[in-house]
Amino acid sequence: MKITEICALSKEAIETLLNGRRTELPDHHSRARRRVPRWPFPGTVELWIPEVGGGERYTLATSLDLSVDGVGIRADEPLPSGMEMAIAIHEPEVSFHGRAVVAHCTALENEFLIGLRFEFEDL
Repeated sequence: MKITEICALSKEAIETLLNGRRTELPDHHSRARRRVPRWPFPGTVELWIPEVGGGERYTLATSLDLSVDGVGIRADEPLPSGMEMAIAIHEPEVSFHGRAVVAHCTALENEFLIGLRFEFEDL
C-alpha cells in the first residue's frame, strides 16, 4: 500500500497493515480474553456521529490498538453501545474508511475508552 492510499475498510486490508508491523504482543495483551489479538496502533480516527434529528457531526479520536475486528479509541465524549457510525482510521502507511459499531464505552477520569467493532460490506 502507498502512504497516500485510502482504502475501504476490510479484513484483508487490516491484515496487510498488521502483518507489515507485527511484533510480539506485550504480556497484558496475551492474557486478554479476546477472540482476536489487538496490537498497539496509535493514530487518528475520524468519527461521523449520527445526530438524533438526522445528519451527523464530525469529531476526532485517538486510536489505541487495532485488530482485524475492531479498534480501541480514546475520545472526549461517551458514545452509546450499539451506535453505528462512519469512521476513517489514519496510519502512516494507509488510511481506511468504513463503518463501525460501538461495542463498549468506559468512562475514565477526563476521557472515554471506546471499543469499535468494524462492520464490513458483504461483497
